[in-house]
Amino acid sequence: MKYDCVIVGAGIQGLLLLDQALARGLNACCIDRLPRVGDGQTLRSQFYLHRGHFYAERELINQLHDAYPKWRELMRRLRINVRSTESYVGFVGDPSAWTRVWTLCDLHHVPVTACPPALEGNHLAHIYRFSHAMFDGRELLAKLVQRNRAFLKFGTIDAIDEGHDGYQMRVGDSTLDTHHIVLCAGAGTPELVGMLPHVRKTVSVQTRACQVLAMRGRVPDASIVIPDAQLFIAPQYEADGSPVLLYTHGADPLLDNGRRAVVDPTRLHAQLNALKSLLPGLHAAANERTLYLAQKTESAAMSGGKHPNGPYVERIADGVVCVLPNKLSLAINAAETALSMIEPEQAPLHAESLVGVRTHLLRAAAEMRFMSEVSPV
Repeated sequence: MKYDCVIVGAGIQGLLLLDQALARGLNACCIDRLPRVGDGQTLRSQFYLHRGHFYAERELINQLHDAYPKWRELMRRLRINVRSTESYVGFVGDPSAWTRVWTLCDLHHVPVTACPPALEGNHLAHIYRFSHAMFDGRELLAKLVQRNRAFLKFGTIDAIDEGHDGYQMRVGDSTLDTHHIVLCAGAGTPELVGMLPHVRKTVSVQTRACQVLAMRGRVPDASIVIPDAQLFIAPQYEADGSPVLLYTHGADPLLDNGRRAVVDPTRLHAQLNALKSLLPGLHAAANERTLYLAQKTESAAMSGGKHPNGPYVERIADGVVCVLPNKLSLAINAAETALSMIEPEQAPLHAESLVGVRTHLLRAAAEMRFMSEVSPV
């Protein structure tokens, strides 16, 4: 059997691509090294779907604004539970650089006059609220896996050779024949590109170290972003449904090639001080705090060392497309673009009903707490 498309990497990008490819009627599969799908960096994510309020760049806001209704449709189709819609964006100083662009992009926001409980005791000059869907990221992953489990394969790719009208991929004792390959492998992308026959092109990536403070206690089920203080808080959820706030602060530094991410005490000190000074009520309510490290791999070609303002989707050889979403929120747009490159004449995606389909969360996902919490803070 020859596949129309083999997707490499079963993180959120690969799983979305697989779901869309199958919805288009393509004969597709997704391959990953390990059967614990999403276990690379995906499950360390805050799983926050940006609508654009954190940013002041019009081009980026338009992309995020375009992606959000597609995510909402996917959540409806997979019956993902919306856990909260309470979201706030606050400012220490003048918000006009942001609000002016929000208005141009028709990005909904409402000024807050009375202090909400989630922001008790805040030291912010301006606060806006907007309706926003928060969900359990592990539920999304588990339902994508359950829906498409028959099309997932596991093993290490040993070689990629030319085949008749496509490629042959050797995975252990088996061989996969495919017309197209889509690489969604994150940090593993350069190694896979190096396996492609007769391809001299390189795909440069860069990795950022992210310190995530997981806060438990009597914390609100809400997201809070403060763009001019680079403070970002979004909820994820315990197995019993109680929220855990995942908090990041400042610009994530680039990791030098081969360097491992380690806890930066100076950054952690600044992270805790920002929380205490701007949101003292939340600082007091979060009586259990633990820290874990995540890594974000993105395109280096688009950024010049800065954060890229869009997904990297490029045809790097005949029948081979490379995808780096650069932001989880843009993965759904990147999937559509990648599929248009390999099947430009396919019919539009159709939303299949899941009525009557009994879905189960993966045991591993249901049992998983947040990844690699290395120390109490």
